Amino acid sequence: MKALQAVSRCIDLYGTRGVAFSFNGGKDSTVLLHLIRAAVEQRQQQHEATADGNGFTTDLPLGGVLTFFFHHDTDFPEILAFTHDTNKRYGLCMEILTGDFKQGLERLLQETHVQAIILGTRRGDPNAADQETFCPSSVGWPPFMRVNPILDWSYHDVWAFLQLAGVPYCCLYDQGYTSLGAVSNTVPNSALLLEDGSYAPAHMLPDARLERAGRQSKVARQTSAAGGVHRTAALLIIGDEILSAKVEDANTPFLCRELRAVGWTVNKVVMVRDDVAQICASLRELSASHDIVLSAGGLGPTLDDVTMAALAEALDQQLALHPQLELRIRKYFGPHTTRAHLKMAEAPTGSEVHLIEHRTEDGAQSPFPLLRCRNIFVLPGIPALLQKKWRAVEAHLLSDGPQHAPFRTSLLRLRLRDETQVAAALEQVAAASGDAVSLGSYPVSDQVDGAGIVLSLESRCSEALAAACEQLKQQLPAGSVISESRDSSAINTPVASPAAALLGPAEPN
Repeated sequence: MKALQAVSRCIDLYGTRGVAFSFNGGKDSTVLLHLIRAAVEQRQQQHEATADGNGFTTDLPLGGVLTFFFHHDTDFPEILAFTHDTNKRYGLCMEILTGDFKQGLERLLQETHVQAIILGTRRGDPNAADQETFCPSSVGWPPFMRVNPILDWSYHDVWAFLQLAGVPYCCLYDQGYTSLGAVSNTVPNSALLLEDGSYAPAHMLPDARLERAGRQSKVARQTSAAGGVHRTAALLIIGDEILSAKVEDANTPFLCRELRAVGWTVNKVVMVRDDVAQICASLRELSASHDIVLSAGGLGPTLDDVTMAALAEALDQQLALHPQLELRIRKYFGPHTTRAHLKMAEAPTGSEVHLIEHRTEDGAQSPFPLLRCRNIFVLPGIPALLQKKWRAVEAHLLSDGPQHAPFRTSLLRLRLRDETQVAAALEQVAAASGDAVSLGSYPVSDQVDGAGIVLSLESRCSEALAAACEQLKQQLPAGSVISESRDSSAINTPVASPAAALLGPAEPN
């Protein structure tokens, strides 16, 4: 097994006293615990067989590999109980650390001989970009070797191991949780919801891409001054013409700007062909993991307009003529109504289909209302029509519960070229701001003002944004800031290039 070989190689390179294991009570670290136990046992057997006198011993917990756990007040009680039981069951003598993760790690490395830390990172994790099985820690962090034995494992690989090994795991996974974070940002996975209101266990998740569907995003957890929780949106852009570059996608930037203007967070944009199976699978995934989904395209009278058929399949409903839509179509086209016209009156059956009315430019009721099915809004693909019908969706969102505070943005343009010069500062400000502020760094070139990097700070709270901005400027290299702009309406301004609002023009206007 490649993962077991990685653990053994780590111990060979650094020795058991030079290796630590980060245990968090989750499924991935539970797998690692037993891989490490197997590697230690394997080394003990080899030592007994060779009798080489090197003094290897398993008298120490995990053969001398240090196990540590970061305790947070936001941890699930079930995680804490499982961690305590695991520590006792396997005699791990686990180190319990508290406070800031980075600072706690620095202290641990200073007080021990640890040079490598075994982690449960997998490719699908948010922090897994560009990581390998063995890779050094990031810039700005204390130096150690990150060891990721199960980096290439899938969600179902993890559950296959746990079930075949028959080892204990946290009970939350049997209650519909598929990815565990803090109590405040983790809920059972809606993809496992049963008809009686209970949840199937985590190993029964049919689509591994939905593993984190129960984890609310960082931005989605931000709270406005009014105390409202902000929800997430996904976009499904449909059409062969988009993916073949015959038509430029104008709907994504428009919808992203408009949703953010009313305080919604766009978490994901998916583009698919005019294919029923692809559209159906995407709708199911996005609907399960987001509060709303907006589809654009695939509506009309021709054979490539298959969005309604895919939507019906995604909802497990039949596709049929909708009585009200058929009445309006026949009234609009009169005696010239054809079967092609009536194709535009088709919709999924069932009580979950709702019509959203909107007005034409002369104030009259449109003969072509919008459809909302569960949390899915169906929009046309033609940009001019989508932008007109968006107003009906916007009104619907604004009337559906408390309004969401809009995002506010601050941009810092820097005369730096090397992002490593700002990495530590960004991490410090992010740690201090928590979930209140989102930060990003964007390299640019050929800028009139000489900027090489643009830093973006976003928040729904003006006070938090201003405080983070001041802290960041103090942490940046002296004289590196060329300019600062704060404009809460900038993201709503149409621009020639989607990046222009963020990065600024390369040539004078």
